[in-house]
Amino acid sequence: MSTTRDYEGHRVFNPHYLWYLESPRRDRWQRPDDVLDALELVEGDVIADIGAGGGYFSEKLAGRVGPTGLVYATDVQPAMIKALRKRVAKRGLTNVTVIHGGFHDPNLPPASCDWVFLSSVYKEIDERPAYMRKVRDVLKKNGRVAILEYRPETGGTGPPRQDRLPEAQIIAEMKAAGFSLLSRFDFLPREWFLVFGLAPDSVD
Repeated sequence: MSTTRDYEGHRVFNPHYLWYLESPRRDRWQRPDDVLDALELVEGDVIADIGAGGGYFSEKLAGRVGPTGLVYATDVQPAMIKALRKRVAKRGLTNVTVIHGGFHDPNLPPASCDWVFLSSVYKEIDERPAYMRKVRDVLKKNGRVAILEYRPETGGTGPPRQDRLPEAQIIAEMKAAGFSLLSRFDFLPREWFLVFGLAPDSVD
């Protein structure tokens, strides 16, 4: 069974493998604490976890932004929305709001987010520059976007090789959407880790 499936005409993560997203082994190769340290989140930040799946990162983000912060945990699949709501209720994550996102629109309030976070989700977006222009609209003036994506040359479990994106392609598409690369982190063994900000000519 493939780790991806067709849903409403789109290629998305297969919910059958939700257990993989929660595997303890993920902590070893994705190093979530180091990822969040790199973002330098502060208490009170508002962050959108787009394509949150079962909430692996959403819960960790909630701990970083604290009770005065907010995490928008979004997904497009009902199975994932159900898993997110179950996690929020079970863990008492009062600073997490679950959002049913769209394939062409994140469905988030305008100018609401300090950060938008996408972990192995960017490649699943159709018409990525157009979508990311809508993401740009939900960011505050100095907002940032963090993208984690599997590198084509790495081994191990993950998305099919043909679905993995070269770093240069991600950067070019984000530039077309009005973003510029701010930081690149190289400590993840399987993934690109890129942080973007609004390009100067895209800020009013």
